[in-house]
Amino acid sequence: MVIWSSLQKRAKIGLFLLSILGLLLFAFYWNEARKEVVFLCANFSQGVSKTSVLRQLKTVNLSSFTMQKTISGDLIVLSSVFNFEIYQCVIEIDSNEQVHRAQIK
Repeated sequence: MVIWSSLQKRAKIGLFLLSILGLLLFAFYWNEARKEVVFLCANFSQGVSKTSVLRQLKTVNLSSFTMQKTISGDLIVLSSVFNFEIYQCVIEIDSNEQVHRAQIK
């Protein structure tokens, strides 16, 4: 009876420590994904070529991007599932294939 109680206590402590470790890993990846989106978005100032934008976006590890055609050019959205796509970099490419605007939303 005493041995079983001791095992239960150790299992609960182990589960608690494993939960804390999981939470810390989640927080780490959340922050790294946020930084990837925010820092890359800062690289895309007005006048940067679409080629340069795509070359940089192809280096992402924790994020992904979508591109869609619009009337005035292209719209590229960079986000990450690690932070539930809360942080998004929206890049507007004009008809000259240059960045018109890039901003975090």
